[in-house]
Amino acid sequence: MDQQTFRQAILLLSGEHSVSILRALRDGNWHLSSEVARSLDVHITTASKFLQRFAELGLVDRRPHDARTFEYRLRSPQLRFEVNLEDEAGPLREVIDFYVAYFHSLFERIRYVGTPAIEIEMEHRLTTNHQELRKAVFDQMVDGTEAGLDRLRELVAAVHRDLWNVCAQGLGATSAKEVFQAALRDAIAAHPDLAFRCGLTRPLEG
Repeated sequence: MDQQTFRQAILLLSGEHSVSILRALRDGNWHLSSEVARSLDVHITTASKFLQRFAELGLVDRRPHDARTFEYRLRSPQLRFEVNLEDEAGPLREVIDFYVAYFHSLFERIRYVGTPAIEIEMEHRLTTNHQELRKAVFDQMVDGTEAGLDRLRELVAAVHRDLWNVCAQGLGATSAKEVFQAALRDAIAAHPDLAFRCGLTRPLEG
């Protein structure tokens, strides 16, 4: 486990109800968040929030139950953490690779749709309006700190919103959503564990 994930896990485990929610999964069976919420007499939103974050950090397994819900299980009733204290910058470089893969796939798919005007405007927005992202990636993110990763997510979310607006206006919201979701699937396929463990998909959803 890298240091960033370890910090996130410790912070999450310090939250109210977090350990109780994990204990509700200790039998090793698959459970819905609604089942966990009822067993602990907590709101389903609380259980769902913690279970989703536990899954993103790799502390529990998650699988689809139906089109709208997931099931969760704890692999073992004992949690052990092994933290790599040697290299803090490595995971951050992988995070950058994930976002590069996403935007590369996005532009490739826009080219495939055959809308040069949209592609030109998106490239203009990316290169002109978001210099701070370029500076962050190449200058500020090399220290690998948690603040650096959080800042990178913020900047990526801003770029995503900007490019989404251009694409939605040109293609329509439905077609744009298909393009963006396909690009996200491509990036997740290239970095599946990292994408969910570090919560990289959140700035690109919605």
